[in-house]
Amino acid sequence: MPNVAGIMLAGGSSVRFGGNKLAALLQDGVPIGVRSAEHFKAAVEDLLVVIPSGNDATLSIFDGRFEVSVCADSHLGIGHSIAHGVAARPDADGWLIGLADMPYIDVKTISTLASALSSETTIVRPRVSGQAGHPVGFGASYGRELSRLRGDQGAQSVVNSHRDALVFIDTEDRGVLHDIDRPEDIAARPDGMGT
Repeated sequence: MPNVAGIMLAGGSSVRFGGNKLAALLQDGVPIGVRSAEHFKAAVEDLLVVIPSGNDATLSIFDGRFEVSVCADSHLGIGHSIAHGVAARPDADGWLIGLADMPYIDVKTISTLASALSSETTIVRPRVSGQAGHPVGFGASYGRELSRLRGDQGAQSVVNSHRDALVFIDTEDRGVLHDIDRPEDIAARPDGMGT
């Protein structure tokens, strides 16, 4: 398996949720952010959680359990957080970029995506019934582009510039499509198990 660094973005504002959603509890009592990070860490040994500066509540969710890095510019857009995380892992063979509000992604799916980053020019993304999901992986050759991202576009601009390198990994894991924006999204589990 290549030396893939997991970069988990935990800098969202949680406006639609009405509070810090990463601290909200899932049905089993585990915070959303912790479960997302646990699944990532089980699949990718090197995990870095990127959090916004000045957010002690988010820091307390991850600190002591996972490696955390504070991005001072995260409020300027997700691109800054991605750039910060990738720059913190310059020697990785690739980066698997995920979101801390997606706790239902199966560990096997994350592991499969990391393993698929077998070339420095590969970009991998999960797909369910034609719908592209997260996390998204980038081979080492995209480090410079990723570390220069700014604003709120995220890494989509890099994907768009290298469509010929994009490899979709088809899966039945609907967790790759299910981010939690509102409290009701917690109960609406993508595996149909409900509460």
